[in-house]
Amino acid sequence: MDQKKNAWESNAEWWQNSFTNGANAEYSEQLLPLLVELMNGFQKVLEIGTGEGQIVRALSETSINAVGIDQSDKQIRHGKKTDPSSVLIRSLAEHLPFRDSFFDAAIACLVVEHIEQFEESFREVSRVVKRGGRFVLAMNHPLLQSPGSSWVEDWTTDPPEKYWRVGSYLREETSEEHFGDGVSIPFTHRPLSRYLNALNDSGFVTTRMLEPQPFPIQEEDLKWKNEIAFIPRLLLLVCEKSSGSK
Repeated sequence: MDQKKNAWESNAEWWQNSFTNGANAEYSEQLLPLLVELMNGFQKVLEIGTGEGQIVRALSETSINAVGIDQSDKQIRHGKKTDPSSVLIRSLAEHLPFRDSFFDAAIACLVVEHIEQFEESFREVSRVVKRGGRFVLAMNHPLLQSPGSSWVEDWTTDPPEKYWRVGSYLREETSEEHFGDGVSIPFTHRPLSRYLNALNDSGFVTTRMLEPQPFPIQEEDLKWKNEIAFIPRLLLLVCEKSSGSK
């Protein structure tokens, strides 16, 4: 079992406790409704890296036929227990078990940074999505969330200033994201051009880029409200499979 798969297996319960059933407001109140809105009008949707199927359940509630794939046994089992009607399949993103042009659209939410063979996964998504279909990627913002990026508080000025330092954006590297309580997930940073070029090579045209304003800040950050409100954490790419693609 590779390092990334092992991390998701061993930390499946952490994900379920931290990001489902409204535990994370940014995810449930901002990101989830936005993804559902972007799938409006599509009937058959695939989610890459579904985890325990939260997005699949949300799509199904709007009468979309949603299917989720994930490499984690624990996540798939938990999702089926939560909603036995959910269609959740254990699979790798780079080897999708579906015929060509089977889906109208696809989603990859906060997962592409954890897929080592992401170019292969894009090609597989292109294969199973119809011409004119949609592919939505939601990711940590590659520029503003690059390794080493952080807030800097400058107390030498009057009044003090807070600004965002951009880290090593062009350096592609894999590091560990630490979430406390021993939870650590491998995370690969890549420049945005890597994703855009791979999408283009796979037959997708990027039609929109969305940078959602950060979710409402916590009470302790109120004094920096203006600064925090303008540094997006997330980036969404909305793509269309070009008519010339197979």
